[in-house]
Amino acid sequence: MTYERAYHTIYDQYKELSYVVFTGLLKLTDVQNEFKYINNKTEKEKKEIKRELYIKVLNRFNTLDDKKLTNITFILPNSEIFLDMKQPLTKTSMNENKRAFNFVKNNKEDMDSFEVKDEDTGFNFLYSIKVENEVVGFLNITFSEQAITSSLMKQYYVLTNFIIKDDNFSKEYLKNTKEYKAAHFDGFLHNTNILTELRDVSRKDILVLKPSRSMSIKIYKEAMENKANSIFINKDNIIVTTIPIMNKLRNKQEAFLAILSKEDGLSNLEKTYKLILLLLIFLYLSILLALYFLISRSIAEKNSLNKIIKKDKQLLEQMKLAQMGEMIGNIAHQWRQPLSTISTAASGLKMKHEFDMLEKNDIPEFTDTIVTNTKYLSETIDTFRDFIKEEKETKEIVIQERIDETLKIVRASLENSHIKLINNIDYENPIKVELVAEELAQVLINILNNAKDVILQRKIEDGTITIALIKTNKNFKITIEDNAKGIEKDVLPKIFDPYFTTKHQFHGTGLGLYMSKIIVEKHLFGQLEVENTKKGAKFTITIPL
Repeated sequence: MTYERAYHTIYDQYKELSYVVFTGLLKLTDVQNEFKYINNKTEKEKKEIKRELYIKVLNRFNTLDDKKLTNITFILPNSEIFLDMKQPLTKTSMNENKRAFNFVKNNKEDMDSFEVKDEDTGFNFLYSIKVENEVVGFLNITFSEQAITSSLMKQYYVLTNFIIKDDNFSKEYLKNTKEYKAAHFDGFLHNTNILTELRDVSRKDILVLKPSRSMSIKIYKEAMENKANSIFINKDNIIVTTIPIMNKLRNKQEAFLAILSKEDGLSNLEKTYKLILLLLIFLYLSILLALYFLISRSIAEKNSLNKIIKKDKQLLEQMKLAQMGEMIGNIAHQWRQPLSTISTAASGLKMKHEFDMLEKNDIPEFTDTIVTNTKYLSETIDTFRDFIKEEKETKEIVIQERIDETLKIVRASLENSHIKLINNIDYENPIKVELVAEELAQVLINILNNAKDVILQRKIEDGTITIALIKTNKNFKITIEDNAKGIEKDVLPKIFDPYFTTKHQFHGTGLGLYMSKIIVEKHLFGQLEVENTKKGAKFTITIPL
């Protein structure tokens, strides 16, 4: 079912977002070391740790409000809630859901599920906080059910509601809360925030249509059968799709997602049914003639298909050639100067010979020049071959050396575009770290090429790109800054979104910066950020040592 796949796609997006939030908070707070020795702390010290943790997390917590993030909780190994971002002043208390923590601890894998509970209902993503494979605590990230409904309504032309069973809420909570109200039938609730959003949507033609009571009873009954269902309401041309929402730990359905979509095409099905029967009779009587035309058409289609396959192969080859052409273009930039030097040396040697002007030191001098530049050409091939080789492994490297190897690939391209590369890297204090060097190089090339393209696109005179390397106690930072006047304010928040590009459609796919962010944050366990400076845009890659 289309909407069931859409639901799982959106759910996976939020699961990925929760992981990014989790890894970001670990780097931001250093909560691992705090929790490792928490049992040795006094109550006063614990209170101070909690206060500092809250201050560090607050900004990240608030910025994710538009993603429908409702809570972040830090939990100790004994299931004691250390910090509840939604209720930070609450004293530490025991979390009743020990089953989830035991699952994460025993199975050594993260847990995600939908849970219904007072003050904290939603999609929970539970991660273990580890120090040297020892679980020292947990981090629970909760997104409201509105995260799913909002995404569905924004991405598809539908209305979406979330119906929750009330048996896991306490009676006292339901009596005092304004977040949930009774649904059409006893035992079920609506999220009032979702209802408010529903009133503002544009599909008024669906909004005014309400199923009959008998149809509603059928929808609710089938929706709680632990499987996705679709019901077509013929008189209104409406399809109601229901998707079960499960609590994975209890293996119990806690709620269901209801999706209303207008399907005018299905309303004509009944009208055309008799016509189809008549056509079938006609086809039956004309079977011999039809077979003749089918055979003739089959031969024609086969020829046409062969042409299409041939064309597709040509397009595939063109795409491969385009990718190869880009790499050859970079090699050409590198080779242009040494080839010119070799040509000049050979011509000079020949001219001196023809005019009988050769001196004793001329031949060694000219041949040394040719040999030196030929060696450079060979090294260039090695550099590009090492970069594009497929095998990628984690190994100890010197960051300064890897940056230099990467700059060799783009330096000639920058020089030929009249862009000055300012290298502010400290080479006196080598930084050694274990990571996949090829992936770091890929990110650097993406950012450098983006900066070059923007400078050329905006026709910046005296274009410059400045690269610097900074080391701290816990990480190192690579900054790349251009002087192309920065990124527009409305574009800046979208710069890392997939398929977002400001380039012409034939020059950009919108995946470069998105993939760079994925590589830095998921593969290198770091952070990729961008900001505008007085000169232009500044990208900062932060990677733990």
